[in-house]
Amino acid sequence: MISSKAAKRYAKALLTLSQEQGNLEEVLEDIRTIRDTIKGSRDLQVTLKSPIVKPSDKTIILGEIFSEHIGTLAMQFLLLIAEKERYALLPLITEAFISLYNEAVGITEVTLKSAYPLEAAQLESISKALEFSTKKKVHLQVEVVPSLLGGITIQMEDTVVDGSVLHKLNELEHTLLSQ
Repeated sequence: MISSKAAKRYAKALLTLSQEQGNLEEVLEDIRTIRDTIKGSRDLQVTLKSPIVKPSDKTIILGEIFSEHIGTLAMQFLLLIAEKERYALLPLITEAFISLYNEAVGITEVTLKSAYPLEAAQLESISKALEFSTKKKVHLQVEVVPSLLGGITIQMEDTVVDGSVLHKLNELEHTLLSQ
């Protein structure tokens, strides 16, 4: 996909520059702010993708939203994206940047879904087990999904381990119906 390749190139350039300037952590927080703001606003998503909204207006909007909330390098980066009229790539660029950052510092993103909220000790135990098996630091994102009925699912990169009651019931149903 051309757009994701372009997003990765922009993200890699920003990562390299922020490493050279020694403010990688600050830029990471700024990129998360940009990502979360865009994800949280359907209106902003539509505006950035709209061919009807003039590029100059999109630049002004981005400036008004982010100028007081992100650092200089991240703001300069946003202005570069605006200059190149790559607004629609911003969500992909932010995800690519976070992914490249995680890869650079040895962090793996793990999504854990459970039917009920887990205790801190349980989360710590799961996190340590995953760190031991992956030999990387684990950043655990926890979601409560009541429809799982019980158990947990773990998604790590392209691997999903589904230990939910819902999954087991679906397997049982499939087995019974196929006989």
